[in-house]
Amino acid sequence: MQLSSRCDDCWSSHILSAMDGLTQSYLFKKRLLKCEPIDLGHFVVDLRERPLDCWTPNSDIHPQERNSKRSTYHQWCALPTRRALVTHSPHTLPRYMLLDLPCDVIRSVPCFRLRAHTLRIETVTWTHNTSPTCDLCNAHDVQDERHILFHCTHPHVVSQRGSSKDLCFPISFRRLQQCVCFSGPGKQ
Repeated sequence: MQLSSRCDDCWSSHILSAMDGLTQSYLFKKRLLKCEPIDLGHFVVDLRERPLDCWTPNSDIHPQERNSKRSTYHQWCALPTRRALVTHSPHTLPRYMLLDLPCDVIRSVPCFRLRAHTLRIETVTWTHNTSPTCDLCNAHDVQDERHILFHCTHPHVVSQRGSSKDLCFPISFRRLQQCVCFSGPGKQ
């Protein structure tokens, strides 16, 4: 039996190209081409570790230093990852997905976490004629996720914050301090 690594019509070439980027891709490709069994345990762990490499560039970028959906999610909303093993994924489901909630809440929470909302920090990126400063309170702070969750004094926001506190996942004290105590550019 002869497997091809170059022909676009051959399924083996597609499988081989999908293995690019894996830590042990050379070993997996060699075994596939020789029609030898691939250790599924090593293959699964390697597959589960590949997406974790996407997070590394965002580990030190703070959302108030650079307006980026990816860094905002990574710094403020992403759950910590575990070590990738054969028996479990390195990712965990957010707490709100395990609760019995109305459909509109289940849609709204991920929109907030993924910065797909209408807070001023997001709308300023596509309107270009508004200020990112909060228009709900007098704090003269950028209206971003951190501001809404911890600092905004508008009565509606305070009431929503109180009724939705169970949706938040438990975060470590260090992460909470980073969110609340960050002094970004132009802050004291």
